[in-house]
Amino acid sequence: MPLILQKILYAAVFCLLLPVLLWQWAVHADNAVTLPLPGAQWPGGFIAAGGIALMLWAMIGLWRTGKGLPMNAFPPEEYVFSGAYRVCRHPIYTGAVLLCLGLSWLNGSSAGVWLVTPLFALMIVAYIYGFERKIIERQFGAKPLLHKTWLDLPPPNGRKPGLSEKSRAALLVFVPWLLGYEIFVWLGLPSDMFYSNTAADAYVPILPFTVLFYLLAYPLTIAVPFIIDSNQRLRAWMSDAFWGMLLIFYGYLVVPAAINYQTLPDSLFSNMIEWGRQYDSPMASFPSFHIFWALIAAYYFAGTPMPYRRYLVAASWLVILSCLTTHNHTLADAAAAVSVYCLVRYRKSVYMGLLHFCERIANSWREWQFGKVRLINHGFYAALGGFFGFLIMAYLLPGNLWAVYLMGLSGFIGAGLWAQWVEGSAALLRPFGYYGSVIGILTAVFTAGLFGTDIWSLLAAAALAACPIQFFGRCRCLVQGCCHGKPTDTVQGLRFTHPKSRVNKLAGLCGQNLYPTQFYSMAANFLSFFLLWRLYTLEMPASFVTGIYFILSGIFRFVEESLRGEPQTPYFMGMRVYQWLAIASILLGIVMTYIPSIPLKAGNLNTSLWIQAFLYALLIWFVYGVDFPYSNRRFSRLT
Repeated sequence: MPLILQKILYAAVFCLLLPVLLWQWAVHADNAVTLPLPGAQWPGGFIAAGGIALMLWAMIGLWRTGKGLPMNAFPPEEYVFSGAYRVCRHPIYTGAVLLCLGLSWLNGSSAGVWLVTPLFALMIVAYIYGFERKIIERQFGAKPLLHKTWLDLPPPNGRKPGLSEKSRAALLVFVPWLLGYEIFVWLGLPSDMFYSNTAADAYVPILPFTVLFYLLAYPLTIAVPFIIDSNQRLRAWMSDAFWGMLLIFYGYLVVPAAINYQTLPDSLFSNMIEWGRQYDSPMASFPSFHIFWALIAAYYFAGTPMPYRRYLVAASWLVILSCLTTHNHTLADAAAAVSVYCLVRYRKSVYMGLLHFCERIANSWREWQFGKVRLINHGFYAALGGFFGFLIMAYLLPGNLWAVYLMGLSGFIGAGLWAQWVEGSAALLRPFGYYGSVIGILTAVFTAGLFGTDIWSLLAAAALAACPIQFFGRCRCLVQGCCHGKPTDTVQGLRFTHPKSRVNKLAGLCGQNLYPTQFYSMAANFLSFFLLWRLYTLEMPASFVTGIYFILSGIFRFVEESLRGEPQTPYFMGMRVYQWLAIASILLGIVMTYIPSIPLKAGNLNTSLWIQAFLYALLIWFVYGVDFPYSNRRFSRLT
């Protein structure tokens, strides 16, 4: 294809087709997304105008300084460090998200603000890490490492930061936190809310005067970046804060826990507590940001050489106690906040521990041979996924157990047929492919629909079940060595050393440090499941739940595939074929989110279902863990 035609098509996709897609998505999904919007719509106009200005500023910089066009597939001649690229690394994408948000707000589109804009931003992140990053590295080498912006973290050195640098760090942390927190406060109480109060909370004394310590949280938290004495510690504080915000805001999304405020005796201090509660929300409590910020403050105060640090640390602990003695937080809120703090502070150790655990699984190959039949231990993980997947579908589809069996059988048949077509070879007679299972399940669903079963309920139940199935299925991938990453020297990865692993037998990468793509997939499915389950508890339409699954699955799979190193996976137009399928999954999910349907209605998990789930798991173990190693017939060997 001539280069000029390639550029025209690129511009048409990103400047015409994509905006129209986002616009129509927001218009049609407004019936499903009913979250409120502020009464005043005029701020949306300013946000949209700011987004347009940022995009134009960046485009002019690419044209004049970079000597090229704003097309990552056709990068400019020079790397641009100045202008809009001094503000942030991706000003065009940032401006596009602001434009999407602003226009949605200006037009009163609830779906545009709460659905399209966040997922559009997530898609852009996936596009950067799954496609654009490789092009930039190939075109400009190490130059992106020299790119410093106003939004970057401080450099990891021992130099003492100035007041302006500390102020910038404080703004970068506290402004996003304040916006995010106030959004959850403003949204109010959801329909699936439950209280986090337990019987143990009744034994916590009410001490209204401790509200004075409770209010200390604000000056103490704000003071932390200004007492830090090195760029390295300032960078660490910002990283801790961002990770904490991600985990706690995710907790607010998936766990609708609220605090049932206790009645307080009439006094000056009690009135102060009640006044504070008027500007807060019982929903924004689990985990407690108040306790998390106080723990972070205590840690950084203790590590700073200053004469009054002991008093500051003591004040931080008094803040933590006051959260309980004012009954502004429950013991569950406090326990969740401490858990988040520990995960944040020791995140590297936790990550390395999880990688080590995955590596042990990856090199745990065991097999038992009985004549011409072989039993391989990795089938256990597939069976475990099948067990929980069957239970979830059976629970969500009462009265349609036959459809659960049909979808289960069609899923692994489709996975086997698909992988035979894409990856099958003389050395790999029985592979399995995710997209083949999707096609098989879709076929079963439409077949069941012919007999009067609600198609969207079947798909939504399958979407919820797919997350644990894939989570445990990736453990099987670790043992077998499939879906593995490519070699890397930039991140701590996995090393596959067992001679039966596909990493050794097919890719020839035995013992090399590989991207932990199976672990990434497990994390993505773990996080996606609880978000989808929350949509189910909110009684969102089954089609909406299904669509969100396809969107999230496509986004995560697009990035994961860019890091995979399986030699048998074909490429098409510069990307792995599975990346194109991931894009198709996103588009399919977008259409599904605005199709009207009824919500899922669950049944009961009786003893019979547990027994059938166990029997189904045995079937899955046979399919994924039993083979005939001396046969050369198709589907006979797993390795």
